[in-house]
This record gives sequence, C-alpha cells and structure tokens, in this order.
Amino acid sequence: MAMLILVYTRKLFYVTYTLERFLTLDLLSEGLIKAGDVVVALHYRLDDMSLCIALSHGDIISWNTGGPVMQVEVIGSIAEGIAAMSWSPDGELVVLFTARDCNEPASIYLLVCHGSELEPLTDFTFCTDAFGEAEFVTVGWGKKETQFHGSEGKDAATKKEVIQHGVRTTDDGKPRIRWIGDGRFFAVSAVDDAVGARKIRVWTREGALHSTSESLSGLEQCLDWRPSGNLITSSITNKNKHQIAFFERNGLRHGEFTLPFSIDTVKVREVLWNTESNILCLWLEELNMTKTHVQLWTTKNYHWYLKQALEFHTEDTKPQHISWDQLDATVLYFFSSAGSLTKFTFDWITHANTYSGCDHEVAVVDGKKLLMTPFRVMTVPPPMCAYSLEFTSPVSSLSFCQSENKMAVLLNNGDVATYIFDNKFDLQSDELQKGVTVQAAGGTGFKINSSLPKLSATFKLPEELSSCAYSVRHLNWLSQTLLCLFRSDDSGRSSLCVLSVDEQNSTLRLENEKNVDLVTATCTSKGRLVLQYNDGSVWVYTGNEYSAYQLGNGSNLVFPVACQSIQVCTFDDQEAVVGLSQRYRLFVNDKEIATNCTSFSIHDDFLLLTTHSHTIRCINRATPLNKLSSLSDGKTHIFDETVRRVERGSRIVTCVSDGTSVILQMPRGNLEGIHPRALVLSTVRKMLDRLAYKEAFLLMHRHRINMNLICDHDRKCFLQNVSLFIEQLQSTTYLNQFITDLHEEDVTQSMYTAFYCNRLKDVPPGQVLPNKVDTVCDALISSFQHLNSDKYLLCILTAHVRKSTPQLETALQLIKALKDTNKSEEALKYLAFLVDVNELYDVALGMYDFDLVLMVAEKSQKDPKEYLLFLNHVRKLESSYQKYTIDYHLKRYSKALSHISNCVPERFTELLSLVKEQRLYLEAMQILPSASQEREEVVLAFADYLQEKKRFEEAGVLYSQASYHQMAVSCFTESGSWQQAIISIQKLSLSSSKRLDLIQKLSEKLKLMRKYMDSATLLEVYAEQPEEAITTLIEGHLWEDSLRLIERYDRADFIETDWKPAVEECRQQLLSDISGNLTDLLSHKERFLVVLQTSKSKADLIGEEFRDVDADMYSDTSSMTGGSAASTTHTRSTGRTSKNQKKAQRKKWSLKEGSKFEDLALLNEMKKLIERVDKLRDEVRSLLLAMVKVNQLQAATQLQEVYSNALSSAIALVPQVWSSEVVDSSAQLTGENSTVNSILESMAKLNISNSTSNATASAAELEVKRPPIISSDSTWKLSLLQKLM
Repeated sequence: MAMLILVYTRKLFYVTYTLERFLTLDLLSEGLIKAGDVVVALHYRLDDMSLCIALSHGDIISWNTGGPVMQVEVIGSIAEGIAAMSWSPDGELVVLFTARDCNEPASIYLLVCHGSELEPLTDFTFCTDAFGEAEFVTVGWGKKETQFHGSEGKDAATKKEVIQHGVRTTDDGKPRIRWIGDGRFFAVSAVDDAVGARKIRVWTREGALHSTSESLSGLEQCLDWRPSGNLITSSITNKNKHQIAFFERNGLRHGEFTLPFSIDTVKVREVLWNTESNILCLWLEELNMTKTHVQLWTTKNYHWYLKQALEFHTEDTKPQHISWDQLDATVLYFFSSAGSLTKFTFDWITHANTYSGCDHEVAVVDGKKLLMTPFRVMTVPPPMCAYSLEFTSPVSSLSFCQSENKMAVLLNNGDVATYIFDNKFDLQSDELQKGVTVQAAGGTGFKINSSLPKLSATFKLPEELSSCAYSVRHLNWLSQTLLCLFRSDDSGRSSLCVLSVDEQNSTLRLENEKNVDLVTATCTSKGRLVLQYNDGSVWVYTGNEYSAYQLGNGSNLVFPVACQSIQVCTFDDQEAVVGLSQRYRLFVNDKEIATNCTSFSIHDDFLLLTTHSHTIRCINRATPLNKLSSLSDGKTHIFDETVRRVERGSRIVTCVSDGTSVILQMPRGNLEGIHPRALVLSTVRKMLDRLAYKEAFLLMHRHRINMNLICDHDRKCFLQNVSLFIEQLQSTTYLNQFITDLHEEDVTQSMYTAFYCNRLKDVPPGQVLPNKVDTVCDALISSFQHLNSDKYLLCILTAHVRKSTPQLETALQLIKALKDTNKSEEALKYLAFLVDVNELYDVALGMYDFDLVLMVAEKSQKDPKEYLLFLNHVRKLESSYQKYTIDYHLKRYSKALSHISNCVPERFTELLSLVKEQRLYLEAMQILPSASQEREEVVLAFADYLQEKKRFEEAGVLYSQASYHQMAVSCFTESGSWQQAIISIQKLSLSSSKRLDLIQKLSEKLKLMRKYMDSATLLEVYAEQPEEAITTLIEGHLWEDSLRLIERYDRADFIETDWKPAVEECRQQLLSDISGNLTDLLSHKERFLVVLQTSKSKADLIGEEFRDVDADMYSDTSSMTGGSAASTTHTRSTGRTSKNQKKAQRKKWSLKEGSKFEDLALLNEMKKLIERVDKLRDEVRSLLLAMVKVNQLQAATQLQEVYSNALSSAIALVPQVWSSEVVDSSAQLTGENSTVNSILESMAKLNISNSTSNATASAAELEVKRPPIISSDSTWKLSLLQKLM
C-alpha cells in the first residue's frame, strides 16, 4: 500500500495515496520529544506497518499505523544522542551514528531488529587509524621515484602532494549513512576529528571495517551508494572546479564529472540514485539562496549527460525534501516548504528527425548542448557527435517538424529556438551559425558532408506559460505555424497548449488551451496530434477540434495499458497507432503484438522492434491489420531472415526510413549500425522494379546478396533490359562477377523464398526459364557484341565459360581472331585465370590448331620438353591419323574412332584394338560399311565380348548375323532361346542324327530351366518323340497338356504307368508340405507369444523403475538421459543396395531360443511360411482338376479340405501375432510434443527386444513387422468337391 509520511516541526502526518487513512502524531503533546529536539530520521517497516522514528536526544520510537488504535512506544534509547539512522534494505539491521561530544568521539551502533525489539550487535568509533580489511598490499613496484614525469622533471619524483584538510563552510557537519543495494555493506560519511576533515568509511553488515577513502581535500557531506553496488557517490570542491566524485568499495576514486557552475556558487545538498541505478539526481542550492537546482544525470560510454535541469526561484516552490519512488525508477517526489507535494514522472525519449529526405538526425540532450548526428551519412559513437548546438540555458525539450526539415528547441529559461537544416552548406562561402560546432562531420579544412542547422528564429514563451517554465514539457511541432506543448499548473492539472508561430516577428501566441490527462503525444505528417491519456485512450487534435481516435470498425481506440511511447504508421494502407508500454508490451491499435518488446521504430516498409530475447524483428507493413498476430522468436521458415540476433540489451535509436541501416545502442552506450536482411532485400526489390540495376548491384555487393536475384526477381523484364543492365554497370569487373555467380537455382524459391511467397501465383508459367544460365549468358553475349565487343571482350569470354557446357573452343576462337596481340595476350591470360590452364591446353589441342596450342602452352606451367616433342611428332602425321592420335591422347575415344576409320584398312589393327579396349563396338558397327570384312570382324569381337559377359542371347544374335551358326546355336541353347536355336540349326548342314542330338541337348537344357512346356513342344514337333514329350509334361505337373498328348497319340497306357503315379506322388508331396508348414507355423507362434510376454514383463519393470525416479532430474539433464536409451549405429557406405542391406540384416536373426533377435527371426519365419502356403493355390487347383478327371474324388476332397484348413489357420494367426503393439512398435517416438519421460517410458514399453531399442526401427524390421497379405480369392476351390464335403 502506497503511503506518505510528512514531518512538520514536531508533528508527523501519515497519509495513504487513496486517502483511506489520515493519522497525526504530535510528539510534543505525547511527551516524546523535548525542547530543542528534532526528528533525525524515519523508517517505515512494512512487515508490521510501523514507523520507526529516531530523535536527536537518543530515543527510538515505534508508531504502529496499521492497527485500529494508534500505538506509540519507545523501543530503544542511546544516551549520547542520535545524529543519523539508517536501516538495511532487508530490514534486519539498523545503524545509528551518535551525536558528537567534545569529550568523546562519535560512535556507531549496529543493532539487530527482532520483531519490535532492537538488540545491540556491536559498536565502534568512526575515528580510527586502521584502513580496513581491504587494505592494499604493496610489493614495491611502480614507486614514484622510478616513474617518468615528463615536463615536470626529476624534481617531481621527490615532490609530495600537500592535502589541505578541513571542513568546508557549506558543510552541515551531519553524518550520512548509506547501504549497498544487497545490504552486505554500508558507508558512512562524517568528519574525522583526527584529521579535521570528512572521510568515507565502509563497514560490513557484521560491523567489520572494510575500507577507508583516500585523503581528499574538499570532500562534502552528500553521500549515496548506487543500488547496483559499484559506486559510492559524493561531491568534492577543488581549487577551480566543483565535481561529483565516485569511489569504489575499497575506497579508491573511480571517476568524476564537473558541475556546470562556477566555483563557490552552489552547494550540493544531496545526491540520489534511482532504484535502477541509471539516473543520478543532484539537489543543489545557490549560496546566495536565490535558486535551487535539481539536475538529472545519466552516463553512457564513460560520459555524463545532463538530461534535465529544473530551477526553482521562489521559496514556495523550492523543495525541502526530494525522494525517488521505490517501485517506479522514473518517478521523483518533491516536497516544498509551502506543503505541496509534486510528482515528476520522467521517460526516455529518442529525438529523431523522420522528415522525408532528411539526413535522419538524432539529437542528444547534454545540458546546454544538443549533440547532433545525421545517421544517413555517418555513425558517430557517443559521446562524440557530428556537430553540436550550444545554448544559453539547458535544453528542456525539442521536436522535429513533420512537414518541413526543421527543429524546435525549448530551453529552461522559456526561450524557443527554431532551426532549419540546410543541405547546401558550403564552408568556403558560408559561416557557421553561432553556437554550432562541427566535430565528426568535417570542418577544419575538410568538406562538411552533412546538412547543418541554421537558426531560423528565437521566441519567448507567452507570459502565462513562462512563469513556471519547468512545468512545460512535450514540445511538438504540429505544422509550420503551430507548436504544441503541455504544462501543469499548481493544482497538478495538465493542459495542452497550442501556440501560433510568427517567425517574421519572432512571437508565439497562445491560441487555445485544454485540460488533458496526458501520458504522451506524437505528430503525424498530416498535421495531426495524436494524444494518449493516462487511461490508455487515444485522442486526435486537428486544428481546433479534439476527437477520439476511431478504429476501422467505428470503435474508439483504447490501449489495454498506458503506453510510454506511441507512433502512427500504416499497415496495408490502413492507419494504425503503435504503442509500447513500460512493461514491454507492444500494441498495434488494440491488438497486442509482442510482450517482450524493448524498443521499436517505423521504417517505410517495416515495423522494427527489439525483444528481450536479443533479436530484432521486421514486420512487413504490407500485412493487413487483421492478419497481424503475436510474434515468436523462432523463424517461421528456414530461409526467413526477418529475425536477426543482436547484442544483449540493444535498443533501436533510429532507422533510415527509406534505406537499409538501423542504428542500435548497446547498454554501455556505444552504437552499432546494422543492415537487416529484410530491409536490404526490400530496398533491392524496389531498385530492380524501377530498373536501377547499378544501385541494386552495389547494394547487393556490399551486403553479399546472391547476384542471381537480379535476374530471378523478374526474368522476363531482365532479359528485355539486358542492354540497360550492361550500360548501367559499365565495369567489366562487376559484369564478370554477376556472370560467374549465375546458377540454375531460382533464389526467389529457395534462398529468399520468404520474400517472394506469392511468386508462384504472380509469375506466369512461361516466365520460368528451364535453362536459366545458358539463356542469360546468350542474352549477355548478344548485347555485348552489339554494344562494344572489344570493350566487353572479357565479359564475353566469361559468359562462354559460365554456360552449363563451357564453350571453351568458341572462347579460344575469339581470342585467335583478335588482331591486336596485346589484347589477345590479355584475353588468353584472363581465360587461363577462369579455366584450368591444363584443361584449356587440351581444348586447344583438340581443335587441331598448333599455333593456338603453343599460345596456351606458354601461359601454362608446362615444361616445353614435355609438349614440344609430342607436337612435333603429331605434325608429321597424315591428317586423319594426326587427329586420331590427338583424340586418343585426349581420351576422346569416339572422335578417335571416327578419324581412325578413315585410315582403314591400313590401320584396322589399331581400330580393332581401340574398339576392344574402349568397348566401342556399337560405334564401330555404325561407322564401318555394312558389307565390309572389317565390320564382320568387329561384330565377331562384339559377340565374343557378350558371350564372355554371359549375355548368350545377344551374343547368339550377333553370331547368327555373322553366319557363325554353330556358335549361335551354342549361345541360344545356353540362354534357352529354343526358337532362335532351331533357326540356326536349320541353317547348319547337319545329318539327321547330329540335328536330333542338338535338339535333345536343347530339350534337356529347357528342363533344367523348368521350361517343361517348351521342352515338350521341341520334342514333339522337331524331334518327333511324342512319348518323351508326354513324359516331360508329366514331370512338369502339366496334367492337362499331358492328357492332351496322350489322347492325340492314343497312348492310354501312359495313364496307368506314368500319369496316375505322378498325380498320387504330387498329392502326397502337397499334403506333406502343407502339414509341415502348418506345424512349423503353429510352433513358431507359440514360441513368439512366450517371447513377447517376456519382453512386456521386462518393459513394465523398467517403466515402474522409471516412474519411481524423480522426473525433475530428467528435465534438467535430458541430454544425458537421452543418450543412455540406445547407442546410435552409424552405417558405413559399402555400396550395397537396399535389398542386400535387408538381407544382411536378416542374417543376424537367429531362431535359437534366447538369442538377441529371436523375436524378429520368428516373425520373419512365420511370414515366409504363410506366404509359402498362400502361393500353393494354383498348384492345388490344377491337381484337384486332374484327380477329378480320373475319378479320384475322395482323395481330391481330402486335399481340398486340408489346404482350406491350412489357409484358415494362417488367416486366423495373422492378427494374433501381428497385433497393434507389434505393428506400432517401430513408430517414431520422438517429436515436438514428446518429453524425456514419455520417450524413455515408450521405448521401454514398446521394445519387443533389444534389437528395437532405437527410436526408429531399421528398414528390415519395418518390413518384417508389417503383417503378411493373404489373398481372399477362393476360386481355387472346386464347387463339386464342396458339395461332397
């Protein structure tokens, strides 16, 4: 509960902000204070809602403000009196500094608080000769006598610094006690009687002296300890300057800054750090008591900036007490002597110029200076700047105009200065404006490369506003003639003041004023002022009208929480207000976009924002408002570059709205200019759309964007404007870089697909080029030749080389055609740079141009002894044989064959050797004349090769073509091609007995190949042996065909002697196979169920043990436990096919009981048995028909019944073995919704054996766990036998 405690002489007032309680304690009437006593310190204890009061005479009083009855009691007393009291941040300890006595030194008491009682822990005196436990150890290094002293000379080594001790006359003599933020140490600043000057000493919370500050003259009474703990702050007055000094915990100085006042003009009453340790408040009073100053300082990059300077002139407004809010680090309270309490809420504002076409200047307030940097042209690290403006009074507020390139500055003294930025400033002809100091932007002999401000006019605030200038804030330049600002009156009400601007007469006139409860405001380019009130509602001021900001649906815009910063922009041409709250919530209108946004900025195409996840996001402003959704820090696409990692704590300062740069500031203060890929690509797309190819190329070159985007952005348009592209780039270096970067991939569909998501919808099908590189290279070559072939010679060569099939011969011919020797040398040298010179030498040699070969050889590292001997030898050869020799040397064997064929028959031996060596049989058969002897030899060689490779049928065809019928018969016999063999046999002049012998051998070969029908046909028709044919058909179980031949040749005796015994034998064999398969199948099933039950029991046991373990351990050590589930198997590349890999996997499966892969082996064997039984359908039906024909009905019925039962058993067994848990056990157990617990438990339960311990089963396991498919076709059954059954 927020409360306010006020002290007025000897009365205390307790007031809550909501005015629910108002209590008064009169210490005098209660008898708690004596004449001359004062209240030294107060401390409110939230745990028991009591106020601890320290009185100067030594009593410590507790006032309970939380109960229904006011209770006041004395909880302790110090006989020496109390000069200062301070409680530790945790409320457990209290430090008391006793009043000084002329006889006794001041003491410090450290007390422990137990409930409402105080117990002494220790006491000690402030004055001591000890340094403390942090005393420095000197090892003798770096003595003053051994140091270099420069111009001071050697006398400086023995010169001792004289420190003037004493207490300044402005010192109030009171001690100050301050605790470090974590409560481990406290610092005390008091006058040390031993030296007669102030010192700062640090003690631990246990009461041990830690350190003592350096001996300093001019140390003053103010003291505060930065809550972050790294600096103790006080003030020092030297001979010529007044400084705020900082000390480390060990007592050493750690920097300082000088106050902007003359020496002995002000005294520092107090220094106050806010709770976030980023703002230092100085409370100063002028010694002549005319003014009181309150200044707010911040630091970045070791420089201290004066951000706000408030001046109080009258006694009623001068603060008597100043305090930071303990919850909100930006709230500062002032309590005046008139009894008024003023609450100041400060906020961080980035003053950036966003006028179209400006240099994007950013202004940094530093007291009476404005530090300006134009980030379009330069990035200057603070505390430096491009140039600075200096004024006669500290800067209070400023604003950039949205309709002109101007700036208005409001000063503390009530002056308003307006500036216009001049882009045509010339240092030689124009003088700098008074107060403008050029730093990093040029000057001092260098050209000034940025626009500089020129003072346009200076105004005075109207009298009704200038009476209390510190209450005027939020300056906004609404239009050329209107300024808006806000002020607060004595009653605390805020109002919007609209001022008309008359630059000619340098006057401001108050047009109207309206009471508003304002938080922040922003101007738009349309001359409107958008206001946000404390309740989150958004209003618009236009001219003299105020109206609520309305959304597209007609409702008024109200942010869920008040935002500290707002800006207006458009999304898909719909205006929206973007707001960022103090709790990092980003809103676009009433929709919350992000909950971790730290800063944002508006770009022409994007809304840029940084997040607590240390990323910068780029939201495309072409997105409709209704499609904006909450952001996540994960990328939505593998190539999505709208998310970029940035340094921790980065904030956006500004962005070049029509460019690519974004300026970030790090927590320590330095700047970094980045170019997010989204902004770069957006700018490149705009440049390509307006055919600004050179600008796009340079930008892509600078940011390493793939050059293929130039043509892939709009290929049709690019091909139509290739000449314009060349004319803009001009540079052969740039053109060659573009050509060498070409590749077939469409980068708009791969690398930059996130920025071309509608590409497939927008681009016509005919615009996509199937062979992009060749098409673009041809278009470039044509344009080069048309524009200036000599100038772009190197580019032409590059285009020829870059084609999918490099046209090196064409490139070499271009070089050879050059008449200028120097150009040809340069071109050949460049070509040798693009292509391996050895490859280029081979190409030149393959052109059979020896002059060109010598030119290339000279550019290579080849030894002339190597190639000259070969070239001289080749030159002497006949033309065709010369080309053959070159092609053979270059391993261009097909070309070599064509050239050597011109040397036949003289060189036929070499031709045949080449054909056999390189297997160019087909090419040789096509080249050589069809009726030539040479071709016949090639055919025979080809046939021999095919026979060697066991391609007998193809070899037989070639032997037959070459009239080698004996070899053809042999090959056809081996291949089983009996029709071709008969044809070749007929062409042989053989006797009947030899022909019959060949036919019988062919028949036996067909039997071995289980081609019984072909063998029987051969015996019946060509050997004229029907009996052998019938026997062959019976042997092959071709019952119908064998009966046909028995009838045809009237050999009924075969039925009794051969046919019936064969049928019976086949029936017995089938019954045996079916019975054996079924027995093995049932046996394997029983064993598998046992193995499955055993595995499930083990899995349940593992799962139970797993559930007994603390699951939190697995969530914290997931990487450790994930590795214990299974070891990863890495497969070496062996060249095996998938089929061979599965076969090798199955070899590991053994049916031996207890083996590692027994379950998989059983599944594999059962699957084979079921498939084997299912494949007997056709054979059983054929045998059943044969048995019915010879009236063996009973035996046929038995066979059909046995096979039917076997099929039924197999069908019933499948769901018993291949249950759902077996089939699903190979499913992947990991995923985005899986946890370590679920993965481990699922792996334990779903593992059938150790072989499936991996999360994803192998291909062989997946196949064997897939249930077998049994045909549902029942046409194999004979219905006549079913009736008998």
